[in-house]
Amino acid sequence: MTFSQTTCIEGDCQEGTGKMLIVYDDGSRCDYEGAFRYGYINGKGIFTCNEYTESGIFKNNKLIEGEYNSSGLYQRGTFVNRVLHGEQCVELKILEDETTIESKGRMVNGALFSGIAIIKVNDGRYEECIYEEGELINCKKNTENSYNREDIDGPEMTIVDVVYIDNQTFVPLSINNIELNILWDTGAFGLVFSRADYQKLLEGGAQLHNLDLSIETVGVLNIPTESYYFILDGVKIGEMTLKNVVCLYNPAFETSLLGFDFFHNFNDVHWKMKLGAISLYK
Repeated sequence: MTFSQTTCIEGDCQEGTGKMLIVYDDGSRCDYEGAFRYGYINGKGIFTCNEYTESGIFKNNKLIEGEYNSSGLYQRGTFVNRVLHGEQCVELKILEDETTIESKGRMVNGALFSGIAIIKVNDGRYEECIYEEGELINCKKNTENSYNREDIDGPEMTIVDVVYIDNQTFVPLSINNIELNILWDTGAFGLVFSRADYQKLLEGGAQLHNLDLSIETVGVLNIPTESYYFILDGVKIGEMTLKNVVCLYNPAFETSLLGFDFFHNFNDVHWKMKLGAISLYK
């Protein structure tokens, strides 16, 4: 940090604590209040400019530990040459469309090396990504199902016998003692409830949480309609019971559908077509 002009307003701006006014060549002005040593900003203090603020521990005019705050960026942790570098760092970016990206963990040269990054869109969608040793391990969206062993109650493996009706395949589910046969449609999102079956869930006291999110989906007649996301607990399939299942409700659907995304809730799935059985693994 090179200052064009500095003025000590009060205190000792050489070897003590004081307040300094800094003016740059472009006319921008900043204030620093805190510790000085050898005539440089060294020690604990607050550096305030029109566009941003730095507070914490400084060394030779540079923030090395503390917080950086501007209208679109917040950072906390240890800094090297003005970028986050070290353990237990936090960064929050706010984009022009109000999307936020929050990163927590170990930073190397300003990039997340090990930790979690959470991306939130202003319509309610979010994505959580895990990084380890500089590699992206996996990402989980609140609009998609994903495997979490803790969300499964029951044995290590269960077998589900499907039901064939008029050359169509149905998968039996039970939700809060509500027995349903769901049409298995490989082109469907996941677990999509029709108006009638969704009403059964409500009347039966099923544990569901609306996400206030919607998406355009296409039904069996290839007509686009609006579907609404919600989270459902107590989904029993075979001898297993699931929680935190991402589902859709489409009031235009006459038949509930089950697509491949639903099976992402399991560690593994084996389909035995000749036996008409699905093996689900915890």
